[in-house]
Amino acid sequence: MNRKKGDIGQRRSGLLEMIRHAGGSPLDIPQTAKLLKVSQVTLRRDLAALAAEGLVERSYGRVTAVEESDRSRVTNIPEPIQRISRKAAQFVEAGDTIFINTSRTALHVLRFIDAPNVTVITNNVLATSIPHRSDMTLILTGGEVRYPKYAMVGDVAQRTIQSIRANKAFLGCSGLSVDKGMTTEYFSEVGVNNQMLQNVSGPVFLLASHVKLNWDSNFVSGPIAYVSKLITDKGAPSELIAPFEALDIEVFQV
Repeated sequence: MNRKKGDIGQRRSGLLEMIRHAGGSPLDIPQTAKLLKVSQVTLRRDLAALAAEGLVERSYGRVTAVEESDRSRVTNIPEPIQRISRKAAQFVEAGDTIFINTSRTALHVLRFIDAPNVTVITNNVLATSIPHRSDMTLILTGGEVRYPKYAMVGDVAQRTIQSIRANKAFLGCSGLSVDKGMTTEYFSEVGVNNQMLQNVSGPVFLLASHVKLNWDSNFVSGPIAYVSKLITDKGAPSELIAPFEALDIEVFQV
């Protein structure tokens, strides 16, 4: 059963601000859940999601915010993201043309690609700052840049994707479920994500930590039928994986 859909992005942003203002003081889970009008289970899931994104650190009952510069998404790479990104890069072959969206996990696939003469089409401005092979061709879609993700969106970005047929797509998401498919917190990114899903001739790899599985975010990028393979972390219990495997989606846990 899918978890309740809500304004996840806004709630998690509010939670992050609360943690920043707390200055490292222990987080009162029951009180915080009451203030945010969510269950303690949902609150703990939100904390896990923030930690997976490298926005907070949790230790010994304390939760502290990780203060990041605008471009620290390039250098601050949590270990679960590295493992998923590294596994995804293993599926890139010589001469491939691939789509990569604005997901941090998808972005860092560039760092681990060993195959020669790969062409990458992305709407992530930060891709230019990621170390990658010298023979890799990096094509930015252009378009309006939206922060905080440095996402290029809008008609220009979508028209660029429409003119390209990729072999593979490596996409991150805010949520992934059998019912809603791939979802995102940002409406502005739906068009580009959907165009990437439609314009790939080979497999679509969804890269998502276990906290995003069977979770519906605000806006639908595309149905689950587009997804060929799922790469997640070992924190995903079998009951989260089973619905995807039942649809013949190949799941890799790293």
